[in-house]
Amino acid sequence: MPYTQLANLDFKDIKSSLKDYLRAETDFTDYDFEGSTLSQLLDVLAYNTYYTSFNTNMVVNELFLDSASLRDNVVSLAKQLGYTPKSITASTARLNFNVNIPNNAPDYVLLKAGTGFLTNFDDTNYQFVATKDFKAEVANGVAQFEDIEIIEGTLITTRNPFSTAQKGQRFKIENSKADVNTLTIKVYNNSNSTDFEEWKKADNILDPAVNADSLIYFVNEIEDESYEIIFGDGVLGKSLDNGNVVEMSYVVTHGKDVNGAKTFTFGGVLDDGGGTLTVPFSISGITTLQKAEGGEDIESVAKIKYLAPKFFSSQNRAVTSSDYEVIARNVYPAISDIIVFGGEEQVPPDYGKVFIAIKPTDASFLSAYTKNQIVNDLKKYSIGSIRPVLVDPSILYVELDSKIFFDANKTELLPQQVAGNAAKGITEYLKTSQTEKFNGKFRYSKFVSVIDESDRAIKSNLTSVTLRKDFIAQLNSSSFYEICYQNPFDRDCDNPVVSSTGFITLEYPNYTTYLEDRSGKIVLYRLDPVSGDKIVLNDSLGDVYYSTGEIMLYDLTIIQGSFSDNRIELRVKPASNDIAVLREVYLDVDVAKSKFIATKE
Repeated sequence: MPYTQLANLDFKDIKSSLKDYLRAETDFTDYDFEGSTLSQLLDVLAYNTYYTSFNTNMVVNELFLDSASLRDNVVSLAKQLGYTPKSITASTARLNFNVNIPNNAPDYVLLKAGTGFLTNFDDTNYQFVATKDFKAEVANGVAQFEDIEIIEGTLITTRNPFSTAQKGQRFKIENSKADVNTLTIKVYNNSNSTDFEEWKKADNILDPAVNADSLIYFVNEIEDESYEIIFGDGVLGKSLDNGNVVEMSYVVTHGKDVNGAKTFTFGGVLDDGGGTLTVPFSISGITTLQKAEGGEDIESVAKIKYLAPKFFSSQNRAVTSSDYEVIARNVYPAISDIIVFGGEEQVPPDYGKVFIAIKPTDASFLSAYTKNQIVNDLKKYSIGSIRPVLVDPSILYVELDSKIFFDANKTELLPQQVAGNAAKGITEYLKTSQTEKFNGKFRYSKFVSVIDESDRAIKSNLTSVTLRKDFIAQLNSSSFYEICYQNPFDRDCDNPVVSSTGFITLEYPNYTTYLEDRSGKIVLYRLDPVSGDKIVLNDSLGDVYYSTGEIMLYDLTIIQGSFSDNRIELRVKPASNDIAVLREVYLDVDVAKSKFIATKE
């Protein structure tokens, strides 16, 4: 009997092995004739073996975290590492507002949990709610609500009795759009009781506070992207008693879709402590302190596979930079990219600190409030006297100016449509490349190729690169500005390589002024309204260090920036078209401000 290759998984190889086996037998002779009945039976046997081998291989793949592809299996394997995937996360905003009560004003006004605020964002209406009660005293007919946190979504409350007769009773959050971070649990003695105990979420069974009497619960992701609440067993946390009623409240949200919303109107009811506020009232002075941010979709399979082993290796404490990275992502899921570095890497060194730069999803920077929250959450994981410090990313924008040449005989598209395809091609490439990130690298040849390949009619392109840094002006204050690009500048004897958007200074309040370089110096100039000539106002406002890619501005007093947020854009021409950044500098290819112009050749 010939040796059979049992490792063969291909259909043809399997059939060939079966034929080799039959050649050693004398009972059958027509197995090698493709039109024979026996050959058809061999096909069936080979296909059956092939499918069985394929299914077995897939099953084995699902046993390991790095090769599993089904979410339920990935979640289960992550659970073995003590990691719970993050649910969808609601956008959070903060605001102030006043309640005006002209007559018969109560002593105070309550903003009840679940009270709604409305916003229209991207032509869609959304609701924001308060997740807890807020109280404001009434003075002179006005109740001032300050620093009120609202989150996007609808507050859902369910009540479920607990029965020891129900073996394996489960408390499930069925809605996959539920933000588990907003979950509050109250346990009542029975269905008629008004007294309750609020139970808290526990993340670690090794916490010294976890004992037989702890009012805690645990959260696990289960099937279909839903979550399950697990209560204690009398050893690790207090167990429920027969007849207890479990009240679960949580917010169902749209996640990151609402990040950036900043205009709100009141759309709920108020309470005077005795029920609905019945006296006439009006809402005024709604001021947004923090636009909606922090919303994120449910954690993806790829992110679970990346973070779960790192979380396990951190052992619930922050020592290495990798520990801080994974724990920061755990406490604040809406992170596009993050970089962590020790204070000893600073110039000069700043020992005893770990610096964390976070690029949030759908935004450039975190609000001061959010940064404080993250720092406070990280402190309980820090070892010894190490102090975490959050710093804003320094974003270096890359802008492209591409002149595209195409063959009009190969397409029916208009020039602007060809240019649009090039922009779309760049956008799609950025989704899979490793360009837009901390420690990112811009490879010029890659982007030129993407433009050429974006449309079959394109024959070639001439593309130049510009770097941009945005800085916020310190209004009405004589300030020093240091802008570092981490990439050398070009040197041009005839034309400036530095340019800026217009702004207004204290010294020249009647003119819009601009910056450019001349022979290593930064000059301040204005434009003649008639001739358009540049009129120099200050020929030594700062210095340009071409070799190191730095710009220094001295004693500059700005009273109005270029845009509503007093931001000023400062552009330079780099010495090389290949761009690289390090540490807290985040590389961002700004497709929206890039230029794509197509010309028939």
